[in-house]
Amino acid sequence: MKNQAKAEAVENTQGVRPAMQARSLKKRHDLLKAGRKLLHTRVLEDISIKDICTEASCTVGSFYSRFEDKESFFDALIAESCQELLMSAASQFDDRNWVGVNGKLICDEVVSFLVGIFQGEYSSILTEAFIRESKGFIDSTPMRDVGFGFITTVSKPLLPHIDHIAHPDPVRALAFAIQVVYGALHNARLRDAGPVKFRTPEFEKRMQNIVSSYLGI
Repeated sequence: MKNQAKAEAVENTQGVRPAMQARSLKKRHDLLKAGRKLLHTRVLEDISIKDICTEASCTVGSFYSRFEDKESFFDALIAESCQELLMSAASQFDDRNWVGVNGKLICDEVVSFLVGIFQGEYSSILTEAFIRESKGFIDSTPMRDVGFGFITTVSKPLLPHIDHIAHPDPVRALAFAIQVVYGALHNARLRDAGPVKFRTPEFEKRMQNIVSSYLGI
């Protein structure tokens, strides 16, 4: 089911050609996996289609039989990554798993999840997506969808713990808090100017305390 959802997210991306056979699906997966790996050390602008094909051990013709161009390839990579993030969040923050859990702990886990995204395997993809979106190179829809989807998911276990007196519209308050965290993480991922360094426990702990304090948890 999860693999099907990811495949559908990719195939619904403009410029991606349908993969009708298992062999074709695997080759497309190999190409996307290669793109992820290359983005860990280089920006998209410096990565050629030939680089992607070499990393995936396939031909350039194989690439073009699955993607129109590098732009559609990266759009597919974003769509796949966003779908994976939504599925991961839905699993981790299923409200049935958080019944009776302290609200501060839930809030801290939400922040840790977001920090983990920007520090882990998705960091380079998201950073590239934000940069290209700001320049008008890509549509923001997948990123916007994953943001809304994440808010909807974490609101189920978290909303009962938000101070409803301070925040008569708790969903909006939660959405703003996540917006602030997104912005801080994106800026820290790009610059890490300090004084608290991005990849330190102190950074994560301070972000957790800021969010829980704002939400009154």
